[in-house]
Amino acid sequence: MGTVIVGITGNEKEIPAMSGLRFDAVSRHLSDGVKAAGGLPVIIPIGTAALAKSYVSMIDKLILSGGQNVDPSFYGEKRTGDSDDYSLARDEFEFALVKEAIRQEKPIFAVCRGMQLLNVALGGTLNQTVADHWQEEIFGTSHEVAILPNSRVSHIVKSGSWINSIHHQSVKDLAPGLIATAHDPRDGTIEAYESEAGFPILGIQWHPELLLEESHRQSVFTYLVHTL
Repeated sequence: MGTVIVGITGNEKEIPAMSGLRFDAVSRHLSDGVKAAGGLPVIIPIGTAALAKSYVSMIDKLILSGGQNVDPSFYGEKRTGDSDDYSLARDEFEFALVKEAIRQEKPIFAVCRGMQLLNVALGGTLNQTVADHWQEEIFGTSHEVAILPNSRVSHIVKSGSWINSIHHQSVKDLAPGLIATAHDPRDGTIEAYESEAGFPILGIQWHPELLLEESHRQSVFTYLVHTL
């Protein structure tokens, strides 16, 4: 097999704020992690559902990156929080990417918002607001994580490792066919899941790409590129 091509979902940002200038944007640390592991990262900008098949056909694996809240209308609820950080266009496009990646049997690695969106795409629900899960600093860690032995995530993170916590929402009801493989020991928040049937899915709630000095940071991307 040649170089593994990893598609990374992009976001859209107005830079500077209120300028009217729109940019495709995604954390550079994700693509750096893929490159350091020997993969070839490709950023996928927000598009229409009709483009999903072509994008997924171009790549070997898919990363669903972090970002906005997932609109609760997709899991049958009304918005209950005061946040306006949503993007229906991004939600709809990424749902189409998920559907196509599963159809084409392409592995999916989902980070933070990506983990939440993938759970919803497969039939799960979210907690719209969670307390004590947003650390003050972008870099650094917040709490320990308890890992299920012999799970996918156990190959890259040891139980008791410290992870970061930068999220306002979390998985509530897991989608059918998923199994929780990591939890926050403080309150039981699901921190990772995978497919019960063995399909190459790995969702994690933290941001490994921001753990620049942590031992498991690069092991996550090595696992993604070479194993998942």
